[in-house]
Amino acid sequence: MGHICEKKQSIYMTIKSSAEYFPNNRAMIYMDKSFTYTHLLKRINQFAFALKEIGVKKDDVITICLPNIPDAIYLLYAVNQIGAIANLVHPLFTYKQMKENFVTTKSKYLFALDSRFNDFERFSKEGINVHFANPVSELSLLKRLGYKAQSKKYGKIPLEMSMAGFYNAPCLTSFDERYECDAIYLHSGGTSGKPKIIALSSFALNALVAQGPWIINRDTCEGIGMLAVLPMFHGFGLCIGIHIALSDGGFDVLMPKFSAKETIKYIKKNQLHVLIGVPTLYEALCNKEEFSGDALKNIIIAWVGGDFIPNALLKHFNQRMIDAGAEGRIRPGYGLTETVNVCAVNSVSHFKEGTVGTNLPNVKFLIVDSKNKPLNANEEGELLVGGETLMNGYRFNDDKDINDNSFVFINGEKYIRTGDICSLDEDGYLTIKSRIKNIIKVNGVPVFPNEIEQSVSDFDYVWECSAVGIPHPRFGHAIKLFIVLNRKKTVDTLKAKEEIANYIVSKHGVYAKPIDIIFLEKMPHTMVGKTDQKKLVEDL
Repeated sequence: MGHICEKKQSIYMTIKSSAEYFPNNRAMIYMDKSFTYTHLLKRINQFAFALKEIGVKKDDVITICLPNIPDAIYLLYAVNQIGAIANLVHPLFTYKQMKENFVTTKSKYLFALDSRFNDFERFSKEGINVHFANPVSELSLLKRLGYKAQSKKYGKIPLEMSMAGFYNAPCLTSFDERYECDAIYLHSGGTSGKPKIIALSSFALNALVAQGPWIINRDTCEGIGMLAVLPMFHGFGLCIGIHIALSDGGFDVLMPKFSAKETIKYIKKNQLHVLIGVPTLYEALCNKEEFSGDALKNIIIAWVGGDFIPNALLKHFNQRMIDAGAEGRIRPGYGLTETVNVCAVNSVSHFKEGTVGTNLPNVKFLIVDSKNKPLNANEEGELLVGGETLMNGYRFNDDKDINDNSFVFINGEKYIRTGDICSLDEDGYLTIKSRIKNIIKVNGVPVFPNEIEQSVSDFDYVWECSAVGIPHPRFGHAIKLFIVLNRKKTVDTLKAKEEIANYIVSKHGVYAKPIDIIFLEKMPHTMVGKTDQKKLVEDL
């Protein structure tokens, strides 16, 4: 039995406890170098001291615009140690996006990669305290020299803007003990599609990672390597990719940018056991012949963030696992940022095909009708999520309706609306039908794009697909279907169009029939790996 994560403590205290329990265990691997928990805690304490030295105070908002490098991890927990709030944003934010974010969140501190110096240096003249991180600070002299030569094009970082001094700071030993206040700001389109800033507490994050052993079907996460490639601004990457391992003696395999070659190398060295990524990550792995053989036995489980994974890719990946005699499979799950991302999972011991799994033990599901009346098993309605992992709320939002309806109270229990039409079967397994905002009315008849996409994925020559609603002069709206074909299959596209259209009608009715089916070489994706339907529509 491993170390048990205490929910009623800050996320910094969780790491401090792990470091005391597993001082010499590996906590991180970064570019082949391992870092122990003792080293991790020391760096966090140094960064916390340095933050206080530059004026950071309790409840200040600190913007972190970094990929998954050690400095990003140190900063995350150091910010929490002194009681400030970590505002996590995409590492590729533009100057304009960043400026808008500062105005909204009232953040006065920015930490970014030194390669963004030319983009963000001007903020220092606008009242923002800007610091730049070197991603190879703790690596070998050879790697540092190589990076120095490459980084000359970024410009010379002024000493006062460099994070180099953070490594020489004394260790701060005091810490903020609050665990229910806002600790993290994440950004999401939310259930209505309007941008929202979601405030999460340490308690919510710790409540999720406390279920780590249940999620991976092990007594402990100790010694388990997690692929930390999804950036921290993504709730799935933050909590499952990073915090879950560090809360229980596991370790994070940090990867600023995904590399199939590097991932396979870590798997073969038995340094990577849980894969976490978007569909394109699994596609890249499956395209490598080296992703095969006995070494795959080291994989325990694989999860997908973003869109659902195409059946052809899922079958391809899982067959590799079967051929290798591996326990690992891609296990569909479900979550939203408002609940620290993960609500339901399919695990080795809790699995039902066609579902996204069962709720975590400390999460509650309720299916309700339009009047919030609870429904019975197998009845479809909106999914409400309750339990210990709920957000604190939306911040900096002027939309009164959104703020007032953030939570629903039913029989004294607090829930969050998901905006998803779902059903729960007799055994508690969740099936997603569609997002409420994605339902398309064709001649007044509701059509569910998600159902169409799932059905089309039944064809082995379909690699990826997306159904979108477009205006129609007669029916109001109609379905247009975009498909990326499996390159390993020879397909007659005219015949495929007819076959797919007929199949959709047979399963979902005539109004679900696409008015057009377009074959693409590549599907556009957003920065978090989801299908970019906005771009699909714009390109029509």
